[in-house]
Formats: sequence, structure tokens, C-alpha cells
Amino acid sequence: MFDLSESLRSRILSSRVTLLGVGPMSKLVTTAAVELANEYRFPVALIPSRRQVDAEEFGGGYVENWDTEAFAKYVRSIDRGGYALLSRDHSGPWQGLTSPEPSIADPTLPNAMLEVKRSLSDDIRNGFDLLHIDPSLALLRGFTEDDVDEMAVELIAHCVGEMTPDRGCAFEVGTDEQDLAPDPIPLSRGRLRKLLAKLDHYRLPRPIFYVVQTGTKVMEARNIGSFDQPITLQGSLPPAVHLPSTLDMCMAEGVLLKEHNADYLSDRALKWHRKYGIHAANVAPEFGVTETTALLEVFTDLGMVREFETFTQTVLEGGRWAKWMLPNSTAGDLERVVIAGHYHFSDPAIREIREKAAELGVSQGMDTEERIRVRVRDSIKRYMVAFGYGDKS
Repeated sequence: MFDLSESLRSRILSSRVTLLGVGPMSKLVTTAAVELANEYRFPVALIPSRRQVDAEEFGGGYVENWDTEAFAKYVRSIDRGGYALLSRDHSGPWQGLTSPEPSIADPTLPNAMLEVKRSLSDDIRNGFDLLHIDPSLALLRGFTEDDVDEMAVELIAHCVGEMTPDRGCAFEVGTDEQDLAPDPIPLSRGRLRKLLAKLDHYRLPRPIFYVVQTGTKVMEARNIGSFDQPITLQGSLPPAVHLPSTLDMCMAEGVLLKEHNADYLSDRALKWHRKYGIHAANVAPEFGVTETTALLEVFTDLGMVREFETFTQTVLEGGRWAKWMLPNSTAGDLERVVIAGHYHFSDPAIREIREKAAELGVSQGMDTEERIRVRVRDSIKRYMVAFGYGDKS
């Protein structure tokens, strides 16, 4: 069986490139990420959550109304050089729910585990390369860390049983419990060692990536974590201290460090990733915000007042912005629309007004979709350049 873990590990370590994980917030974002990966000739991981893309039996997802098969087929159809890694993000019990908070309608653990196993099986059938096994939402329902480890082992064992002789997939473990400060190293080490011991006991593959909190936290349209702060938060170590120690801990245990929630970091902070040797980092909502901002500017420049209002009303009534709000937020309606606009790109009414904008743009000498595409590409490219894509040194 082809060992993706070792191949990817070798490539990351030898190149000292920070692998970029791109949230496929839309078809446009997905296309831009794959095209750039091929231009730079270095892998990019596409990291759909189950809410974005899921198996047909669970209704697909809000991105392009894609189910897993349709998403995989589209990516493979445009990935000429084979540089796109299909990477499932946050696969675990209850991860497919719109809200992570418990409710009376939530499935029981056995049913939730059965559901996620079916979803993972569909990922494997459709050629996913990397699976993030994350049962951490069980902690909100009174389960313990040991319970969560047992769930992770059970899910990895299920995936191994679904693999074919000619091709397997790699695993990512850990969760991005967002916090302002990074995880204490003894805590991270203890959690990782316990899980690895259980995997070894059952002779299951070790993960390639371990998700560790580095001090990134996304709220509204900014990163409020300690990673990018000029003044170190009280009770936390500066990146220059904790990151090398965290990386040493990961390498000693045979895993690579993956950071989630790298959105909205400054260019300076992004360059630190390669300097310190962070192996991979995920970015998602920022690219949706970039596309939404560009679309709203198109509506404004074309004088599409009614369409601007339709888009705004749809997003505000949808309520998907609520999860991103800071306590006592002062964000206005427009900020909420920018934050959550991408959730509605597949709504028929939004598709219609976007097509109308394209037609009106032609009459005024403006290629609206190309204008939006360039903005999204530039947003993704900012990360690639900082992370070392295209650097031949």
C-alpha cells in the first residue's frame, strides 16, 4: 500500500514549506487553491468540514451543494498535476451538526458514531488522502478525555478496515480548541502519548499530524489569539519560546505539528511559520470573507442596490454569523454579512443575482467573476508565499 504519510512527511521536512490547508468555502476558492498548487508544484490540502461537504446520504453540504463524490470528482478534474490533497476536517461524532452545542434532537453516541463511520467510509471510497479524526465534541456531552481517545481509536480502526490494498490515507488527530494562548507542552505531550500508546496497542497507524493550539483564535473577521500579538498575554510564553519546544515535542513523538485557525494573521506572523518550522496550517473563513467582500464591491460599483439588499437580508436572516461574534460585539449588520456571506453562495436567489451582476458587468466592460477570482487568488497566494511555496532555496 502506498504510504502517503511518509511521502508527505518527507516532502514537508525536506522543503521546509508549511503545508497550507484551504477551506473550500466556495467553488471559486476551491478552484483557485488547486490552480495555485499546480502553479507552485507543491501540495495544498483542501479541508472541507462535514457541514461544507458530506456524503449524499447526509444531504451533502452548503458549499456548491456538493456531496463528497461530486466534490472529489470536481477537484480531481481540475488537478492536472495531482497536487491537491483531499483532507477531511473535523470528522467525529456530532461534527456534522449545524451547532456543536447539545440539543434534544442530537443522536446518541452509538448513532453518532455509526453516522460518522458512514461518512468516513464515503471519504475513503472517494479517494480522500487525509482524515482528521476529531471526537472532541463528546467533551461537551460529559464524556472524558479517555472516552475521546477510545472514540478516536475506534474511528481510525474503522478507516483502516475500509482501505484498499492499492491506496490508503493518512490521519490527523487533536483538536483546535480555540484559545488565546497556546497549549502547555506537558498537557499536549501527555494527551498525544496516551493516544499513541492506544494506537500502538491495537497496531493501528500513527497519525502524520497532531493539531496543537499555538495561540490562534478566529473571531469575527480577525485573529485575536496570542500568536500575532506584540505583547505576550499574561500566563503564556511568547512564540519564540513555546513554538520550538512544541515542535521538539512533536518530532520526538514522530508526528508533525499542524496549526488550525491561521486566518487573518499578519504577513510577519505568517513568515514566522516557516522560520519556526510549523509543518502545516489551516485557513478557511478568511477566504470566504475575501470573496464576499469582493462580491459586495461588485454590487456597489454596478449600482445594484436592490441586489445588495437581497444578499444582506438573506445572510442576516440565516444567522450563520452568530458563531463568529465576540461577546458584547459591536459589529454592525454589514460586518455580519461579510463574515457569513459565503454560507449562502449556493442559495438559488444569490446565484441568480450573481449571474445578473456578471451580465450587467459585461455591458459595462467589467468581468465581475474574474475580478472576484483575482482577489481570492491573491488572498490564498499571500499564505503560500509566506509559507515557502515557490521558494527554490
